[in-house]
Amino acid sequence: MQTEGDRANQDFEDEITPQDGLLRYWIFFNGEQFRLFAALAAAFFAILWCFSYILGNSGGAIGTVLLILAVVSFGIWRLLDRQIREFETKGWRKGKESVRKEKVEIRVAIVLWLFILINICIIMLWQWRHPH
Repeated sequence: MQTEGDRANQDFEDEITPQDGLLRYWIFFNGEQFRLFAALAAAFFAILWCFSYILGNSGGAIGTVLLILAVVSFGIWRLLDRQIREFETKGWRKGKESVRKEKVEIRVAIVLWLFILINICIIMLWQWRHPH
């Protein structure tokens, strides 16, 4: 028999489990740290690129790599930031529509990866069977 106090404690429980979704679980425990590291990496690589630009070496391979790393780090930071804000506005709760949406996303991802894998295998087989 549950009392009103037990029910209130269950309503305010902030426990996130892997059953709530692996992405939500990972972001709940690691999202803030990785968001900080991604922002710091983006700033660090952008400063290095600016320094190489001032020295006149930004057009070379090192400058291009630094620019790509800065853009990728910024993109990762932006995606993590958007996802964390979305989960925080929902109170880290999982909605009923998200379960159906996740199932569809998983199916689409599997089909896309199979399509890519089959196309790569066909191209490799075609190149192997018909050498130039």
